[in-house]
Amino acid sequence: MKYTTFAEQVVNKFRRLKHDTEGNIAIIFALMTIPLFLLMGFAIDLQQVNTAKNRVQFILDSAVIAGAREMQEGKSDTEIKKYLENYFKSAMKAQGKGTDCADPVPTISSGSQDISVSVRCAQPTSIMQLTGTKELNFGVTSASTYGIGKVDIAFVFDISGSMSGSKISALKSAADTAINVLVPADDDGTTGEVRIGMASYSSMVDTSEEYFKKVTDENPTRTYYYTFQKDVKVGEETYCSRYKRNGQCKKWKTRDVYEKQDVTESKTITNTCVKERIGSEQFSDENPGPYAWVEASRVYGYDSGGNVYWKGEDGRSFWGNYAPCNPIGPLPMTSNRDKLFDYIDDLEASGGTAGHIGIAWGWYLIAPEWDVIWPAGSDPYPYDEPDSAKAMIVMTDGDFLNWYDNSEGNSFDQSKKMCDAIKEEGIKVYTVAFQAPKQGQSILNYCASGEDFAFTPESSEELTEAYTKIAQSISDLRIRY
Repeated sequence: MKYTTFAEQVVNKFRRLKHDTEGNIAIIFALMTIPLFLLMGFAIDLQQVNTAKNRVQFILDSAVIAGAREMQEGKSDTEIKKYLENYFKSAMKAQGKGTDCADPVPTISSGSQDISVSVRCAQPTSIMQLTGTKELNFGVTSASTYGIGKVDIAFVFDISGSMSGSKISALKSAADTAINVLVPADDDGTTGEVRIGMASYSSMVDTSEEYFKKVTDENPTRTYYYTFQKDVKVGEETYCSRYKRNGQCKKWKTRDVYEKQDVTESKTITNTCVKERIGSEQFSDENPGPYAWVEASRVYGYDSGGNVYWKGEDGRSFWGNYAPCNPIGPLPMTSNRDKLFDYIDDLEASGGTAGHIGIAWGWYLIAPEWDVIWPAGSDPYPYDEPDSAKAMIVMTDGDFLNWYDNSEGNSFDQSKKMCDAIKEEGIKVYTVAFQAPKQGQSILNYCASGEDFAFTPESSEELTEAYTKIAQSISDLRIRY
């Protein structure tokens, strides 16, 4: 028999205790692993549910916007509800994420423009199935009130000579369609306040007599004087027109005697055309003071006989029926459909293309500082007006080839600076390059608020489609969740 010392016995007891402790720890760790695993699984499943809920919320919101657009187009409550249901189901099927949703339940408040939709969904679980929980349920709601927002809109039309014929007819038809979308014929005033202003441009912009004085501090009808030296008849003298051989006068005649004198001539014109703004506020929306605009190039010249040849403010003759710019002034913002349609119907094509000037006047129509120019009811809302938005639709069919102030570059360069300033104010800029060449498309693509805001129609049908989509997009600006 082997005997151990007391010290050895003590050491052996500690060794057995250690062995027993390690076994207990392993058992405890094994027991804790299961709930930790489940907790991690629950967190993953809950994250999946949250992601699914956000995805369903986005689809439901989109369906409500689409439903509001259907309401705008005059669809019945039954048609709108069916449209909402089909829209939601199609979008959910397309995203294919395994979320199972019941049919959405739309509600349209009687006598108002309110739409609300609710839906119940179930998201399959992964880890939680181990505990018997095969899915997690959640609900999503969305609502909109169509038309509670206020929108200031400026249409800017290119009516240069290249727009004549079928092009101007196509533009009129497309613009009329946009008005019907933005200001429905059966609008009873409950769809919110949409106000539309219009400006047209060619080589210049006609301000009309109503606004020319306010903008330029000049009278529409003004007289120009020019002093120059001219041969003036001061008398007559007798002279011999034929002599005899002996030197005597055979035939006497009289002739006028002239001497150079200062002569002042005048020309009275009525002209309400303006070129680009100049000075420190050239690319801003500040009100017109202190009237810094490009002046008349000259108002006189000389004909082949050396006489004064009066010219217009753009350097062209005023003789005959020549009009210095297209005679249709801006239309301040209005919700009156007849005024809008009349303006569109009066559009006529002629002249060059100073696109930067047209863009500027589109901005002026919706710029808060210009409320000193426009009549009551057409004064633009402040940029920070609650529940409001501003939009511009700029259209051209060509290059921007006309400009007058060379210090700031050509029309293309000035347009870029103007569009930068406009977009900085939060104005949404839509552009329509109708059968436009590369440069025309390039500048409008630059001015647009994004790729989805730039349209390049090549036919009259595509032009109408473009204006319809723009009008519908602007209508979406008025929907509030």
